[in-house]
Amino acid sequence: MQKTSNAAKKARGTYRKDRDNSLKQPLQVAPDLAPPKYLNRVAKAEWQRIVGPLVDQNTFAALDRSLLASYCQFFSHWIASEADLSKNGLIINVTSQTRTGKTVKPVQNPALRNSVAAHRQMLAVSSKFGISPVDRTKVDADTGSSQGDELDQFLNGTGRFSDEEEQD
Repeated sequence: MQKTSNAAKKARGTYRKDRDNSLKQPLQVAPDLAPPKYLNRVAKAEWQRIVGPLVDQNTFAALDRSLLASYCQFFSHWIASEADLSKNGLIINVTSQTRTGKTVKPVQNPALRNSVAAHRQMLAVSSKFGISPVDRTKVDADTGSSQGDELDQFLNGTGRFSDEEEQD
């Protein structure tokens, strides 16, 4: 669904100033972009890979450190689960002792369930930052410019067209 421009909302009479994203203040970038100390090696590597683009998109602020850290931890758990699946396969044999002796039973590798759970959580958190292409369009990141497009400026009387009309 395409977003409705502010000009169209004003023309319809449905414009609300409290929902106007062009009036939002830009995010304050976290002064410390280093990964938290409690992250493991894989999570820290993911932090380093992703924090730069998030800062460039203006979707990362100081308050988001723990949320990004949880994304990185889920990423690390997902990688570990996938490594276990590569090593041991989807089905593992479990040996159990019964009254009649030992039995070997094939069962689903628990790493598969862990991988799916970690991946689901990772995707849920990543959507908050607009990491996937689909979510990137949904995340409103202010670029610091409070200027609207030319049509918005014309309708507001703040654009270059308003000056020309006043001089005539």
